[in-house]
Amino acid sequence: MITVAEIGSHRLKNVLIKDKNHSPSRLRNILKSEITEILKSYVELDDEIELKLDEERGRLLISIKATAIRVKEFGTILD
Repeated sequence: MITVAEIGSHRLKNVLIKDKNHSPSRLRNILKSEITEILKSYVELDDEIELKLDEERGRLLISIKATAIRVKEFGTILD
């Protein structure tokens, strides 16, 4: 038979695992890294991008601020 302590321990472990997987700072770091790489494909960045995540009425608001020195040259697409 499972004790109350074991049930509590199992629930706490699940909460911590879920919290780790849904960590806002982890999400922010991943998004910042990926968005930076995408922007670098098109522009030369002046500095690090600023990425802000806010939650409003159950929705995630993502704000990105980046300064580019120049737009990189693009090749042409042939038909």
